[in-house]
Amino acid sequence: MSRPTLRKALLLALVAGSAALPASAVAAPPQIFHDRFSDAFEDVNVCGITVDVRSEGVFTDKVFFDKSGNFVRFMSTVSGKTTYTAANGNVVVVQFANQFVEGTPTIDEAAGTITFSTTYKGLPEKIQTPGGPVLLRDAGVITFADTFDLETGAFISSETIVNGPHPEADSDFLAFCEVLTEALG
Repeated sequence: MSRPTLRKALLLALVAGSAALPASAVAAPPQIFHDRFSDAFEDVNVCGITVDVRSEGVFTDKVFFDKSGNFVRFMSTVSGKTTYTAANGNVVVVQFANQFVEGTPTIDEAAGTITFSTTYKGLPEKIQTPGGPVLLRDAGVITFADTFDLETGAFISSETIVNGPHPEADSDFLAFCEVLTEALG
């Protein structure tokens, strides 16, 4: 599933799910979900290389509603690291610490469109070898605005607004695999 389609599906599911809750349960205080994660997977194909993957961190999700119980925005704060280990013993560590914010979609009835804006603040990824140099670092603020046809849901366009070094976005999201395969190969 493409990035815009997945985000749209997740947001619509969240809004639909919140509509089923009683108004008193979704009043002004945000709903907060907090958890730690630790996952390990063996023999995973990442960028064409078979690796073992270990990911650990912590996240806090907040869903905000207005006093009438209408969805206002979703915010997730996450930090952690993912370690990729190749069969040859080479290791790459990806660290991340950022905030993700998805607000209420903007509907333009005259144009017949709906736009979903997603903003990442902080460190989406820092890739390096253990104890070695930084191979790739994305940091700052980056916003993706994806516009869909209001009636059909068909994807129309995407705009990326960048503030800070975001080589991953600059490479059309190809840099991760380029850096990973070079370091693990």
